[in-house]
Amino acid sequence: MRKVFGIVEFAETLFCAADSLGQTVNISLAEHAGTLTLPSLPEWDKNEQDPLHKPLLGPPPARTWKRGESPINWGRPTTYPTGTSEVKLALLEFSLALEDADVSTHEIYAVFEPWLRLFEQYVILMTTQHTRNRVSGGDGPGRLELLFGEDSGLKHIPHRTPTSITIEMGGDDESLHLEQLREAAQLASSDLNPRLQYRMLLEAYCARRNGDYRKAIIEGATALEVCLTARILEEFNTQGISFGEKLLQKFRMLGGRFELIRLIGISLPEKDYATLVINPRNDVVHRAEFPDKALANQVITEVEELLQLFSPQFHENK
Repeated sequence: MRKVFGIVEFAETLFCAADSLGQTVNISLAEHAGTLTLPSLPEWDKNEQDPLHKPLLGPPPARTWKRGESPINWGRPTTYPTGTSEVKLALLEFSLALEDADVSTHEIYAVFEPWLRLFEQYVILMTTQHTRNRVSGGDGPGRLELLFGEDSGLKHIPHRTPTSITIEMGGDDESLHLEQLREAAQLASSDLNPRLQYRMLLEAYCARRNGDYRKAIIEGATALEVCLTARILEEFNTQGISFGEKLLQKFRMLGGRFELIRLIGISLPEKDYATLVINPRNDVVHRAEFPDKALANQVITEVEELLQLFSPQFHENK
């Protein structure tokens, strides 16, 4: 057998709880069984003076690896002593049959990007991390570069702006825990896409992060309509209702779905969903309203709650 290692670079740093750091979970890429291991917390002293400036330790097989003369940067802790950390890299490990190793590595390369995309989608859905934070500024010309015109030629005028990091937390724990890490890895390895309502929720998250609050509300409300429709169809089947399609046609759109949910006896939280979700959605669709972040947050929060209630399973069935 030949050991094959892979360094995974995440599109966004994973915000990880201490219980997931240093842990190894099983994965499968192109039907090749392997493992994914996160870096570990630094070896902090009892009275550590500067704990957050100690980087995370690489997984054991890669602990001494370097890029050129510099140790590999796997990530860094962000809290002490709780150990919540930002993880930039992780380690893949496979044992491949020697005679098939070249072919197997090409197969792994071919499926890795879709696997990583699914893994990162499930991390977002399970934790909601990176659905609000934004970074702007820093060194660089951006979309304008100014130049001096001189006899000897053109001279670049440097431009520096303060780096701005906007961090907005949802109030709940958004760090990735071990059980979530295992589940995300397993779902990605099984090549299971998120259900339609959760794909729409991901679109709402992306729009909110980009400051497109109008689209965030539309996508979030659509995710909820898909979710409610699926729950109604389940109830039609349970109750043996044969004229369900006619009811769906009569109670159309999001407001109608809420009416139908109540009509067929499905319990809902005691909330004013017209004010919380339906009216904001109708305003942006029919009146071309441009809402603010607070309203988008309000709608998405209610959508998240109802999806967890009626569609607790993130993934599609095969």
